[in-house]
Amino acid sequence: MNRDTTVGPGPDADSCAAPNLEAALALARAKSSLDTAIGTALSRVGLSLDDLRRLRLIGVQPQGLNRENLAEAMGEPRSHAVRSSLPLVKLGWLSRAESGEFVLTDSGRALIDQAEGLAEKAAHRWFSDSGLSPTEVLATLGSGRSPHSRPR
Repeated sequence: MNRDTTVGPGPDADSCAAPNLEAALALARAKSSLDTAIGTALSRVGLSLDDLRRLRLIGVQPQGLNRENLAEAMGEPRSHAVRSSLPLVKLGWLSRAESGEFVLTDSGRALIDQAEGLAEKAAHRWFSDSGLSPTEVLATLGSGRSPHSRPR
């Protein structure tokens, strides 16, 4: 399989006229490449990277998350938060409380454990191939999560 993990400057990078744009485009290429690498691994358990993020975000809240808080945490419109969560409910990985909150089920918690192992291996390969250091990325960009971001 020939994966393009190039995350450096694109063909127009010799021009320093727009360094911020070039950096933004390089990040976009890296995100796309990383999403593909991890998404391919997660497809073995029927998840996308966004699904895993969604399950993890909901799982850290014992009472679950309502659509407003989920949408804010995912950075998406409320309607998309609901539309993307309903298949996870149908599969039994989330439940929906009468009050509307999405709550992680026991099978969802077990799926997270399995999916995180697959995603970690894929991410390790991607970082090795790209030459980027995950430690440096976290130091520069932060983890983007709360201190209690692992489901209990």
